[in-house]
Amino acid sequence: MARPKKTPFPPWQTAKANGIEERYIRLGNSLLTHPALKQLPNAAFKIYVYMALESGGKPTFEFPKAKFSGLVSKDGFQKSLKALEEAGLIEVDEKNANLRKPNVYRFSEAWKSLK
Repeated sequence: MARPKKTPFPPWQTAKANGIEERYIRLGNSLLTHPALKQLPNAAFKIYVYMALESGGKPTFEFPKAKFSGLVSKDGFQKSLKALEEAGLIEVDEKNANLRKPNVYRFSEAWKSLK
């Protein structure tokens, strides 16, 4: 079976000359316009977007400190994480600080039932 041809991004959505991105994310309109996402602080929204990129489309993923250290401070990450959990967007599956491993997170669908 032949691989489908990759569709390039429009020039205003990519820095690549050919428009082909190896990694990208999808965010649905119903998620972007939902109050759970709209009420997030800017830093939490930014962390959510980078988590979506890091997950590679999988519901469970690791998000090590190296991935957020250039985005927000450690305290800012903790506040963002709390906001994302309260909004029902993510859950912490494994807290691995004592093991010196990245925590394991999971995207949640709880935001759909929150008003």
